[in-house]
Amino acid sequence: MIKLSNGHSFEFVAASGSLAFDGRGWPWEWPLRWAGKLDPHLFTIVTKTIMPEPWKGNLQWHAPFRVVKLLAEQGEVLNPFLFLMRPDFLAGAVNAVGLTNDGLEMWLYRDYPVIERLGYKVIVSITREKGLSCKEMAMLLKGLKNIVGIEYNASCPNTDPALLQNAELVARNCFAIKKVSDYPLLLKLSCVQPYVEIARAVQGTVEAVSINSVPWSVVYPDKKSPLANLGGGGVSGKIAQPFTWQMVSKLARETSTPVIGPSIWEYEDIQRLRMLGASAYHFGTIFFHPWKPTNYVRRWISEQK
Repeated sequence: MIKLSNGHSFEFVAASGSLAFDGRGWPWEWPLRWAGKLDPHLFTIVTKTIMPEPWKGNLQWHAPFRVVKLLAEQGEVLNPFLFLMRPDFLAGAVNAVGLTNDGLEMWLYRDYPVIERLGYKVIVSITREKGLSCKEMAMLLKGLKNIVGIEYNASCPNTDPALLQNAELVARNCFAIKKVSDYPLLLKLSCVQPYVEIARAVQGTVEAVSINSVPWSVVYPDKKSPLANLGGGGVSGKIAQPFTWQMVSKLARETSTPVIGPSIWEYEDIQRLRMLGASAYHFGTIFFHPWKPTNYVRRWISEQK
């Protein structure tokens, strides 16, 4: 369990983008929400990362599988139709969505009212490429209820590459956001960053660390990515566990900032991450089985009574 400075406590997190920009999930998940098979209220929801201005990225909504490939155990691309027939073949995904979003102004106009109406608790994920700084974005979020924190996404390869190497720059941006914001600040890092150095530098400012997907070239250094034309993409899910769970263990041992454990695939992974030192648990790619996170959390709550 993580308790933030504003009193909000959470154990289970819907990772950035898994429940869209407004917490309701993507349209194809709505029937499960209506049927009670997917319950957003069980999670603290991280929005899909928002930028100051609309950002085209790589996603074309009419062709989502152009930028997302489902993966089997050894990294083989899984045909979406085979996945529908044999969902147990799925072991993860690689995506190069590229932070496609409609910008902060549209989020405030279109998505935040949904969050407020439905009573979801959300952490707003922000980053920038151009336009307003993250500090200025944080100022525009002031005073909104139902927002329980801000996540600074400092680890997406589609934004400023300096963030991936420059620990001082990441820390400086965290300090700038916190200077103008009363919301608890979370920081999203990648295994290709000096993540322990960064986490140590922002102890006392950042209240939790979350973990991003793993670059394809790190997971499969000798295999061409199916998204090579888009930079390779990031790998998530079960096949990313050796990399993301190593981060959890190292951050928990060497820093004092709570870590949110990612890459949950089986129910037992929650306990495994707890043993590694995670204080809360991220559900991300497992939302390709959109009913499973809700089932896992309900089972965990029942068994912990």
